[in-house]
Amino acid sequence: MPHSRTFLMTAVVGFLAGPAIAAPPKITAVKSVPRAILKLERDYIAPVGTDDAAIKAGTVVDVLLQSGKRYDALEIADIQLAKTANTFRAITFKPSKGNPSRLAPNTLYQLRTDDRVFDVVSDPAAKAWLLLDQTKRDEVAAARLGSRQEQLWGTPSPEDVREALAFYEELFQKAQTMFPMQRFSRVETKYFLFFTDMPPQQVAGYIASLDAMYDQLCVLFGLPKDTNIWLGKCPVIAFLNRQMFQQFEAEHMDVPDTTGFAGLNHQWSDGRVVTVCARGDDPVFFAVILVHETSHGFLHRMRSSGDIPPWMNEGIADWIAAIVVPQSDHIANRMAEAIPRIRATGSLGGDFLDDDGTIDRWQYGVAATVTQYLVSTDANAYRALITGIKEGYSWQEALELTYGATSAELAAAYGRQIGIPNLRP
Repeated sequence: MPHSRTFLMTAVVGFLAGPAIAAPPKITAVKSVPRAILKLERDYIAPVGTDDAAIKAGTVVDVLLQSGKRYDALEIADIQLAKTANTFRAITFKPSKGNPSRLAPNTLYQLRTDDRVFDVVSDPAAKAWLLLDQTKRDEVAAARLGSRQEQLWGTPSPEDVREALAFYEELFQKAQTMFPMQRFSRVETKYFLFFTDMPPQQVAGYIASLDAMYDQLCVLFGLPKDTNIWLGKCPVIAFLNRQMFQQFEAEHMDVPDTTGFAGLNHQWSDGRVVTVCARGDDPVFFAVILVHETSHGFLHRMRSSGDIPPWMNEGIADWIAAIVVPQSDHIANRMAEAIPRIRATGSLGGDFLDDDGTIDRWQYGVAATVTQYLVSTDANAYRALITGIKEGYSWQEALELTYGATSAELAAAYGRQIGIPNLRP
């Protein structure tokens, strides 16, 4: 491995040189891991321990914890510096009524001053902690995205939320008007608006699947608990039968032909998302479709309007569906179809890893297990990989800056995992 990649964690070295296992990676949920500094983030390290540092003794900050809890207007009493420049071991706060004087660094997510935001991440090499200047990072990312006519998502204004919710309600009314003989119900949860003509007793399980999807993706991408990623909430219109879904899509969603589809996630450049789907006759498969399609909306709302390549987008969607709906065998079936093709050609499909290339149905299982492979190798690097792409890097650039690998090396390493040496993209 080139010397320039020696900053990578041991797990990533194993990713490039691990032994052949001859089995697709098993899809498993990810647990929360500390956010550790990676190469693409080093430009944003903020100084500590200097007179001109923005965060120092006497600075008043709002503190956001990984748990979602927030403390406002805490005055920093002291920063215990570590040996490596700009690293620290602990931050203490001036005692004040009802507020803690000390918070463990691994519980911190952000420190916010009046005009700047700093993420708290670990530096494993220094066995200490760093502050990343998130304000500077946003400025750089916004400029990079702007050149592609994309934008970072900011905190939506109350008016933006009201307009989005009004749009969603209008869609609900269109569905009811279109099918007046059907009895629709509307269920509102913390993050979702679920509008359906399914029997009420069937709804709770599907909403639980959506909640489980949301929680797992927040863990995957290192978002604090209780973060609301949506523009207001995420609406879901779930019809009992596919014909109603097809008619609604044709008349109100500008999709005249939905042959072969049981659900679609619609996304707009202002941040709105809507999932429209049909339950059909297979309740387990519907749960898969519901989670898969709505996860596309989550990815649209994550960080920016920038796109991630289809193999990643579909891979994450099938990966999370396999976790949330474990009784489904859709990933196993697709991998059973994919392995003989991959073995016969020695390739993932030729254009599988293209930025703009679509992927075929048989490749979805490959995309999901490549996702699992990357996540299980280093979940922190995967978080940074997707975040980097959403900040305007190409996925190849982001892969190099997080895993220290090229697309060819990724394909070869995945090939060793499934027992197909010298696998090509």
